[in-house]
Amino acid sequence: MNTHKTYLLICFIVVSTWLSAAVETIHYDVILFGDKIGTMTVTHEQRGDGEDVYTLETHSKTKLLWVEKENFSHYDVVYKNGKLLSSTHRELDNKKLKRWTNIIWDGKQYQVDSYKGKRTFSEVPNICAVSLYFRDCRAADRIFYEAEADYVPVTHPEANTCEFKSSDGTKNIYHYENGRIKNMEFHISIATVKMVRAD
Repeated sequence: MNTHKTYLLICFIVVSTWLSAAVETIHYDVILFGDKIGTMTVTHEQRGDGEDVYTLETHSKTKLLWVEKENFSHYDVVYKNGKLLSSTHRELDNKKLKRWTNIIWDGKQYQVDSYKGKRTFSEVPNICAVSLYFRDCRAADRIFYEAEADYVPVTHPEANTCEFKSSDGTKNIYHYENGRIKNMEFHISIATVKMVRAD
């Protein structure tokens, strides 16, 4: 009986170690005008069934021109064997829903239901904005932007950078170090928000 319990305990430890090794989490600080105003957490889980699950969550709070501004954004993106299966995104501005996008593969094409309406597309995304935190995009010429459910061209104005402008008007710049994103800049209409790796 004791041998059986020992065997089960060893199996549990091995499985737990394998599972923890298959999940990677990265933390960033959100910086505006030199001050930390929030955090961003990005997670990549590699499952044994060939699925790659990406999660991104950002929360920030600040005061701009005497106006309190609180923003929350959440992404869940699932790939299987390199193919996008589903993506959900929602963004809250001062606790009110500002943008949302749901994408799902129905076996023939992608069904999009978003704040812009419903539509379909058939091109399979192989690299998306959320996966950039775990994949090197320095050779990419376009990526899939989940929040807007569209493809955007990528440029590389400097070594170790990727840059794209999303259809919502935001200019995004990713700075790489040793093949991983070290920090980002998001140029919005009134300011530049920076994300600086915290771990």
